[in-house]
Amino acid sequence: MSSNISSNHSTLFTKDTGTQMSSNTNSPTDNGTTADSSPAEGIMEQYYVLERKARSYFTAAEINHSQEIRGFSTPKENKSRVQWCSFIVAVGNKLGFPLNTITTSQILFNRFYLFHPEKDFSTQNQKSDLSITCLFVATKIEETYKKLRDILIEAYKVRHPEIIDINSDSQIFEEQRKRIIQMERLVVETICFDFHICPPHQLLMKFVKKHKGDRALAIKAYNILNECYKITVCLRFPPHTLAAASILLAAKLLHKTNFPETRGGVPWYEVFLCKLEDIEEICRQLLDHFMRSDSDDPMYNELMKLKISFNSTAVYTTLNGIEGVQPLIQPIEGDPKQYTVRYTFSHAQPMLVD
Repeated sequence: MSSNISSNHSTLFTKDTGTQMSSNTNSPTDNGTTADSSPAEGIMEQYYVLERKARSYFTAAEINHSQEIRGFSTPKENKSRVQWCSFIVAVGNKLGFPLNTITTSQILFNRFYLFHPEKDFSTQNQKSDLSITCLFVATKIEETYKKLRDILIEAYKVRHPEIIDINSDSQIFEEQRKRIIQMERLVVETICFDFHICPPHQLLMKFVKKHKGDRALAIKAYNILNECYKITVCLRFPPHTLAAASILLAAKLLHKTNFPETRGGVPWYEVFLCKLEDIEEICRQLLDHFMRSDSDDPMYNELMKLKISFNSTAVYTTLNGIEGVQPLIQPIEGDPKQYTVRYTFSHAQPMLVD
């Protein structure tokens, strides 16, 4: 799964401005202490290596804290996520991108919003640029390359369906292209240059097959899984847990009475290496999302009953509010010019299903 910045850790180094330093002097020592530099001459000045460690997932408290310090209200951010993730889906479908590319771009968009204040991307054009940038980066990650100009044109058509004649050589597209190129760097820095993303849909199909589910269950679970990437559950839980939760919720909505509780004497969720409380939390978040999207939905009452059912059997954990939660990115103290950044991340092994 694509990782993200967790926090900044500064390591003090010395820099000789009078003589050229070797690469060993610039690099951190094994124990993270101050690098040893004793040049014969020249002026010594301090500088810092700002280490940004990638993380795959975040707690609910961290996400809530991030929303608060960035000036977002939860309902406002939820609405914005859904709107622009849906926009990404619409543009991706117009361009014929596979679902892996679309899902990856939604992950990039959701992760980006953890670290950047609302005021920096408050207008519709700024959010449109960000969505297009995430889709453009995703085409490179998933190797489904497309010219940026083609993406810009299709995105314009989605945003302005009433306009028929579009001049692809317009100055508007050229200016937007330049903004996207600049923003691309910001997006990949936000994910710590970690481009290893595990798509969930293949896991879902294997899970349904292992569960001996029918075509209706597979389709319903598939559509539910797509909705996971429009809300923050994709930032909190790994793909196999999202897939398992989608299957359970699909079975509930389809009134499947033969849903197996165990497999070979082992609870079904443990077969897929999941925790029941995580699955139930995802289902609750998805039901909230569905009820927010359309309160006039004829299934609204059924969704409410399902949520009450999940609440009655839930295993709750105490978040202790957001007090004491460390910011995802620590502020830089002093002159930013004295800092250089080092990104580190580790790759999670993909889950294998027989």
